[in-house]
Amino acid sequence: MEQILYTNIIPKINPSIDITHRDNEYVVTLTESNHHLKISQKVFNLLRFVDNEKNISQIVKEYNISFKSEIDDVLVHEILYNKLGFYNIIEDSEGNDNFDTNKQPSYLKLNIIIINATTAKILSKPFLFLFSKKTLKLLILICLAITSITFISNFDEILINIKDISIEYFILYISIMLISSVLHEIGHVSATYRFGGEHSGIGIGFYLFTPVLYANVSSAWKFNVNKRIIVNLAGIYFELLFGTVLILVSFLVGIKSLLIVPSIILAKTLFNLNPFFRTDGYWILSDYTKTPNLRFASNNLLKSFVKSKFQLNLKRKELFLIFYAIISNSFIFIFLFYLFVKNPNSLISFPVDIYDYINQIINKKILFSMNSMSHLFIPIFFYMLLIRFLLGYLKKKSNIKR
Repeated sequence: MEQILYTNIIPKINPSIDITHRDNEYVVTLTESNHHLKISQKVFNLLRFVDNEKNISQIVKEYNISFKSEIDDVLVHEILYNKLGFYNIIEDSEGNDNFDTNKQPSYLKLNIIIINATTAKILSKPFLFLFSKKTLKLLILICLAITSITFISNFDEILINIKDISIEYFILYISIMLISSVLHEIGHVSATYRFGGEHSGIGIGFYLFTPVLYANVSSAWKFNVNKRIIVNLAGIYFELLFGTVLILVSFLVGIKSLLIVPSIILAKTLFNLNPFFRTDGYWILSDYTKTPNLRFASNNLLKSFVKSKFQLNLKRKELFLIFYAIISNSFIFIFLFYLFVKNPNSLISFPVDIYDYINQIINKKILFSMNSMSHLFIPIFFYMLLIRFLLGYLKKKSNIKR
């Protein structure tokens, strides 16, 4: 194998980057594409020695003297070219673009932008006043009070209406929920814009085979923890406002069946606050605990703890992450236990069940309703997860062969 001469390699830093310091971390921004990457204090210190003139050996020598360290040329080459170079922070000597700046998060599939960034900014401008401290706190309290009281006092009637919803009203409610989802993303964009960050347009993609709207507001990484949490909560905040308006409209026009939508919004809000899927609650917890890639980090920590035979000396945060990983994985085990032990026939008979259900709807033997198709929800979810797992496995095997 040909030996690398590190004295001949002069790393050059990408001139189109900006580095911001916040919360004892550093965020590198690729200004041309508005993509962001968190780096540690040590990597930031290393980059300070990259002046487009020093070779790797010189950088290593100066770094070791300045920080009383013992890193070597091989490690620095790995960090600069294989790690930072992948994201184009260090320029490729051959002029290759390693990182796809148009790439969306891996958990989103088949995503496209439906509202561009300029239009999203225009739409968000009228809502910027909603993020003043007093207005934000007051409106959240009012919305939660009105929504909760309405839901509790009309629970039985709402539940009956949901179970017996007709196909016509189902389409109407889906349309209203689509408006609510757009407002959710405008909330994220508005908060980011209010605090001085950049954002992408609003797009649509698939998460767990379910269509979802999204907005890239990763520039919020440059904000402090409190502002990042507000950005993460902004979507829920806007949907609560929308749901409260619908409640008031429902009582004004005397159409109580309209209360179904704010009830669904409240349920959707509670789901979005859960930290075990990649919803707003997940990102809030990730920011609050300062743990990038929360699920991966917590699962790895749990594996290490088990491999050590529970002998690791853990700090409070690490104990919390292990607890998070246990709960997160418990949901999967409970779900699988219910399917394979408690109700295995639902998986076996699913193709026949769904065929019979559609056939009865077409022949008008039954009416479409949430109640009539409730027995199909769990097997549908299982097969969606199974297909997603198999596609991911095949993709991984394909990459290994390449």
